Amino acid sequence: MARRAAAKNRRPRLRDETADQALRRLLAAQLAIVRTREPAARRGSVAALHDVRVALRRMRSLTTTFAKLEPKFLADLDARLSKTCDRMGDARDLDVWIELFRDLVAAGGAIGLSVGDRRRIVAALRRRRTELAAEALACGPFRRTKKMLGEFLRARRPKRRTAPPAPAAFAARRILKVRSLVAERHGRVGNFSKGPAHDLRRSGRRLRYLAEFFASDLGRECVRAGRWITKAQAALGKVHDCDSALEFTEDLPSGRARAAVRRQLRLRRAAQLRKFKAAWRQYADRRLQKAWRERLEAWVDE
Repeated sequence: MARRAAAKNRRPRLRDETADQALRRLLAAQLAIVRTREPAARRGSVAALHDVRVALRRMRSLTTTFAKLEPKFLADLDARLSKTCDRMGDARDLDVWIELFRDLVAAGGAIGLSVGDRRRIVAALRRRRTELAAEALACGPFRRTKKMLGEFLRARRPKRRTAPPAPAAFAARRILKVRSLVAERHGRVGNFSKGPAHDLRRSGRRLRYLAEFFASDLGRECVRAGRWITKAQAALGKVHDCDSALEFTEDLPSGRARAAVRRQLRLRRAAQLRKFKAAWRQYADRRLQKAWRERLEAWVDE
């Protein structure tokens, strides 16, 4: 009994599925997260809104990975997901700024602001964040995305004259492409100013999601590279949060309080950048990169 239950709950391996089955399984799993977390997100949960947004982003990584399987449907889905993620991103930015502001207050970076001023700032940010989240969760692209996905998952899989490549080949091909994009953007990042660092972060995020979906099926090199790019991307994400907050603080009244806030943000940014560089050294290890590329190319050629 225990063995049968364990077998039933075990995640399917890519080699045991068709590309159609893998795409539908992965999309269905992310749609389930969206539906489960949406009620809490509508009630104002920061964590739930984050979970919904991450699930939508993961769906976008699937639309590009399997693009040749269902070209029109996946292109239309990606366009709607992009619009929805942008709407939710505005609310998420305010979540980040509220968290940063609290950290700065705790670190003594809000000297000159009274307790009442601090509360009013947080309250104003919360109100605006709640408005933006409600608008994003009620917007047309989000509703149409859920409907579109539901209809696709309920429909029968199409009959194909020739079998498409194995799902692992789709995954390996996409990882190779994004891996090259990450390397290219790292070569242009320079002193990690906001624009180039943000571009690197976005490509690193794509690779992170691909690793979450496929690394365990593609080999231990993929698992190792995925682990380090995840750490690097997480640190670079916090660098981006600090950059956004620094931009936001430019509109604050000048004085000791503003200077203290900006000083704390710069210190936080520098600490996260050190974490990124440490993780990147592990990710960029030549032996790991060579073995990883060879493993991915072998999957593409199968």
